[in-house]
Parts: sequence; structure tokens; C-alpha cells
Amino acid sequence: MNFGHKILLTFIAFALLMGTLVYMSLQTEFELVSKDYYKEELAYQDVIDATDNAKSLETSVSIRQEHDSIILHMPEEMKGLDLIGDVYFYCAADSKRDRKIALQADKEGLQRFAVGKDVQPAAYRVRVNWNAEGKQFYNDSFLQVQ
Repeated sequence: MNFGHKILLTFIAFALLMGTLVYMSLQTEFELVSKDYYKEELAYQDVIDATDNAKSLETSVSIRQEHDSIILHMPEEMKGLDLIGDVYFYCAADSKRDRKIALQADKEGLQRFAVGKDVQPAAYRVRVNWNAEGKQFYNDSFLQVQ
């Protein structure tokens, strides 16, 4: 085997490696955080104001898992009020697991979600956005559903 054959084999090996890398990169799925990212970014000041409103409350939204259900507990100040909003379970790893569910808290400020039915096991950012008495509120928290 002479020097020319070694160079030829090196170029062939390099071309095969590059072809493999290109093929692998084309098979990778890329998901955006949001399909309407720019539109949402323009309205982000509303989210900041709603977050400030939620922070001004004496108690905050809490969300936890108990056995096979997830319990959302609204702040004490929201008990008995007519709340309009939604709960968005955002899974960064897989957009197929994202869920947006209407906020339907009972008189005690509780709402339950069934694990496996409403929400699948994964790591979520739970974004609660609600309106009470004409004022907008927003809370963002992390939840690991098992």
C-alpha cells in the first residue's frame, strides 16, 4: 500500500464520517419553546404585571403530587372568588406532553388533575394564569410528575 492509497482511504473515511453526521443531524427533532414565540414576547409585559400581582398576595399558588393525582391549591385570597383562567403544563423535553387545562378551582381553591389521564409523568413548568375581580395573576413553578 503506497502513500496515494492511504490518502484516498483517508478521504473516503472522512466522507463517510461526514455523510453519517449529516444523516444523524437530519434525523434529530428540534422543537421550539412556542410556535408563536414573537407574538408572545410582545405581550410579555402583561405577564410581568400579572406575576407582580400574584407576588403581592399573602399566599401563593402551590402545586404538588399526591399518589395518582396532582393538587393545585390557589392562594387563600382567591377562595370563594369566581376565577377565570388556565393551567398550562409545559414539558420542555416533549411537546406532545404539554397540556392546557381550564382553571376550575372549587370553593376551597383546589383543583385536581389525574396522573396518566390529564398529565403524563414528566418534568413540567406549571404556568397558572388567572383573572379574579378584573385583575390578572400569573404563577410559574416546577413540578416533577411520577
